[in-house]
Amino acid sequence: MRNKLISLFFCLVLVAGLAAGLLTPDRYYSESEKRTLTQLPKLTAAQVLSGAFGTNIEKYLTDQFPARDWWITVKTLTERLSGKQDINQVFYGRDGYLIDRFDSYSQKQLNANLAALKALADRLAAQGIELRLMPVPTAVDILPDKLPPHAPHAEQSAIIECARQQGLSVVDVRPALLAHSDEYIYYRTDHHFTSLGAYYCYAAWKAAKGQTADPLSAWTSEALCDNFRGTTYAKVSDPSTACDIITAYYRTLRHTVSYNRGEYVADSIYERKYLSGKDQYAVFLNSNQATTVVNGAGKGKLLILKDSYANCFAQFTVDEYAETHLIDLRFFRGSVSDYAAENGITEVLVLYEIPNFAGDTYVAAVK
Repeated sequence: MRNKLISLFFCLVLVAGLAAGLLTPDRYYSESEKRTLTQLPKLTAAQVLSGAFGTNIEKYLTDQFPARDWWITVKTLTERLSGKQDINQVFYGRDGYLIDRFDSYSQKQLNANLAALKALADRLAAQGIELRLMPVPTAVDILPDKLPPHAPHAEQSAIIECARQQGLSVVDVRPALLAHSDEYIYYRTDHHFTSLGAYYCYAAWKAAKGQTADPLSAWTSEALCDNFRGTTYAKVSDPSTACDIITAYYRTLRHTVSYNRGEYVADSIYERKYLSGKDQYAVFLNSNQATTVVNGAGKGKLLILKDSYANCFAQFTVDEYAETHLIDLRFFRGSVSDYAAENGITEVLVLYEIPNFAGDTYVAAVK
């Protein structure tokens, strides 16, 4: 009887939620989850026959459910009370870590991405420009001691090895991160590495080029906020989770930064307006833009093909080059090799977190 009452209650909640959803406008973007939400799919015969419409309408109803964030919290707390340590693709780890699950990927997509990068590397080599790939492992790979017992995860080292076998010049930062795994190199509530983790990857990149990185003390450190809760937190929305600290490292605080070919120009790589909102990691280089150019006082021009991991990493390069260019292939429409030639690029770094790199279809289309 009790189970029937519980089931009836949740059915009534579902019906009430769907009814409320009809009376409220759809949301386009979830600030807490840092992603666009599924919009109402178009009803076509082809979509119905293929089954895609059913899948898309389910995603739409889930994303647009009223008070979605509150219901995520309720679901999380209920599952935590039952003893679950894997909730909504997030592991509850030791020492307050919430760690994104990554236990599978498409080998076909990975191969396509690597082949496209190799072709780009060959075109750039013909222009006298060297391309290096830095695939950055995530916390689930580097912090196994934080995971619950027997937590499944894919071997990210295998993806690094695939890149080597493709003939790419790979900067393997995994040993450097493992050597500092007892330090604060990943956020506890977000999928990114911290600025400290980014520095160790920067030092490994310098070593791969036969150079020695300056010690971290050469940069001024500044705690930008101490109330950060990131994308991993948004998947569980657990109010008992402690906050993270975002730290900046800079030699020179002021730089001319041009976004999207002059569409917006700033005087710093840190967009502090984001610190008062939910998307605080966007403080680094104004979140994700198609193209970004940062002027520095060094020599040469570095181009970084990137996901959001590079936004934090770039703070260590901007004073080293005359210009640091960043391209996000999800938004850039053009030829990278042409861009490199037109802008006098002298060096290219491809920097992605490994799970994102393995599945990003935009990499396979790079020109």
